[in-house]
Amino acid sequence: MKPISPYLATGIGSFPHKDEETVFRLILDHFPEIPFLPQFPNRSFFENMVIQYSEGFPGLKIDEKEQKVWVDRSEGFDEEIERFYQALEKKDLEAFQISEKCSIGLNFLKILSHDKNQKSIHYIKGQVIGPITFGLSLTDQNKKSIFYDSTLKDVLIHHITSKAKWLEKKFHEWLPGIETIIFFDEPGLSSYGSAFSSLNREDVIQSLESCFEPLKGLKGIHCCGNTDWSVLLSTHLDILSFDAYGYLENLLLYPKEIETFLARGGILAWGIVPTSEEVEKEDGESLKRRFKRGVDLFIKEGVDPILLQRVILTPSCGTGSLSISLSERICRLTSEVSKRLRES
Repeated sequence: MKPISPYLATGIGSFPHKDEETVFRLILDHFPEIPFLPQFPNRSFFENMVIQYSEGFPGLKIDEKEQKVWVDRSEGFDEEIERFYQALEKKDLEAFQISEKCSIGLNFLKILSHDKNQKSIHYIKGQVIGPITFGLSLTDQNKKSIFYDSTLKDVLIHHITSKAKWLEKKFHEWLPGIETIIFFDEPGLSSYGSAFSSLNREDVIQSLESCFEPLKGLKGIHCCGNTDWSVLLSTHLDILSFDAYGYLENLLLYPKEIETFLARGGILAWGIVPTSEEVEKEDGESLKRRFKRGVDLFIKEGVDPILLQRVILTPSCGTGSLSISLSERICRLTSEVSKRLRES
């Protein structure tokens, strides 16, 4: 695996746009070294994060009018489970494909495959929902999270892992020779450790490791809130993506774990550009200074400054819930901070 050059930029995923061509151009313009597959939750109900990756799950029921999805374990469920495990046994990744109905962004691969676009690409990034967030968000017919059902938990781990493997395979088909990054988006881990969560450390680690193990490229976790970072840093992830604008101080509580992670080749994806109205008061220079202050804080905690160059720059989260103008400003600023840091 080739090392990532310091301070390259990429995005998290979602956009507020409905016109995919505009977003494809934004990514080509601002993230040419690490382009990523965009998501369009405002374009279609099926691009909602949970729905997008639930396609093909045994017993899945969708009410598009009410915008609800759940798992029904009644009539026909056993047959669907049998087909599911048969597909796994046969290593039939096409049974776990992400259709264009659920991801119009897959068409971006055709554009990226053009020779003129490939020349600048270092990595191609995609994302799937993480197993914890998926398992907590998707419920059965009794409104119980499937993560707490032993049968459905096993299914969901295999399901998400197979989606990630299919996406990695698709990347290699369209962009042979270009290395891959797959993020597991885990906003649900923000509740870990709170009084409202019954998740335990072993379950979280085991679930994530099961998803990481079969992938050949780089594996990342994106958590846009606060969590017990020591849990994530104890897994075999390659990239930790965090909201550096809003939660840097929380990550600073784990300097030894951060240094160990970076020393073994890990990469920090700094979400240094806020995905909120706060971005209106920032510019490229102010965010560059904010990033450097953050690095200085890690150094004061004893983290090796050489290791702290293992950095990717990103927005703090996806921009799907924002206005189009704010989303596009965030893209421009992320790219600008990346260029300023590389030139300094």
